[in-house]
Amino acid sequence: MKKILLLLLFFLPITIMAQNNTQYLEGAVPVIDGRVIFTKEMCVNGMSKNEVYNTLLAWAKTRFQPKDKFNARILYQDPDEGNIAIAGEEYIVFTNTALSLDRSRIYYHIAINCKDEKCNISMNRIRYWYNETRDGGEKFNAEEWIIDEYALNKSKTKLYPKIGKFRRKTIDLKDDLFKEIQTALGNRMLELGLKTVKADPLSQVAVNEPQPTKTISQAPTISEPAKLDIETFIKQANRITITAGNDEQIEISKECWGGFGEMFGQKVAFCFIETQKIMANMLISQNENYRISFYTNNNQASVIINCKKLMTQTLNGEEAKKMNTSCNIDKSYNMYVGAVLK
Repeated sequence: MKKILLLLLFFLPITIMAQNNTQYLEGAVPVIDGRVIFTKEMCVNGMSKNEVYNTLLAWAKTRFQPKDKFNARILYQDPDEGNIAIAGEEYIVFTNTALSLDRSRIYYHIAINCKDEKCNISMNRIRYWYNETRDGGEKFNAEEWIIDEYALNKSKTKLYPKIGKFRRKTIDLKDDLFKEIQTALGNRMLELGLKTVKADPLSQVAVNEPQPTKTISQAPTISEPAKLDIETFIKQANRITITAGNDEQIEISKECWGGFGEMFGQKVAFCFIETQKIMANMLISQNENYRISFYTNNNQASVIINCKKLMTQTLNGEEAKKMNTSCNIDKSYNMYVGAVLK
């Protein structure tokens, strides 16, 4: 009985975490005309079709190469139409311990269509080869395995254990691939100097002046006594903090703030952290969401910006100074670009 209880206690946190993560539940695997197809459109202001195409072709050539027993490769490329077709093949790993390795080979196709200032991406034709070393293993398609009908219980609140692990890892792989594409485009935008696209005055940003919290709907028309725009509040700040995770907070210097801009059709906030600031970098790198708080007094933040991390890029001092004049050319920085949520 003690052994059973110990096993239950060991697996309980894992089970609860998996079941409560809604990103894998109903609707997470879209079915279009009977096929599983993940899609995403990315807006890249200022980039021509050729720039978008060349950037993503370079990414694909690096990411998808035949290696060992995998045959990942570019299937088709057409610069005139802006089309790239890719065949992916790799392992998705469920568990990897000293005692066991549980994984499956996954095959998929990616189709990319590039246009001026945007691209459309789809991931489809997803197949699996599980337990390939055991009597030939098991082979199945995404349509007969990871869709809502087969992967979720009747109330759509839980994943079935065996099928669920395939569904989770497939969604994770899709997210990783789309994020790689976004990062490649973002880096190219920055190289082209497109970061300087200035965002309009932010809406729905909470401002405390000095209390209680007010909401700015249009920055130039704030009622008295807080007749200041967001940028002015930020410039007047004498203290800046970043908060993420379990409300872990770290104070950063004023040179870290890089201003607002626009990328992928979204308002974004730029933040520069010295690479030697280990704790601050860990806090942002290990969390998808974070908030930047600006204080004009020691107790209450005047501006709080909630962000979702889009991309990260490491810059030397000269590169960083071109984008943020407060940066020191003798230092190196990690630049974090976050979509402004609120």
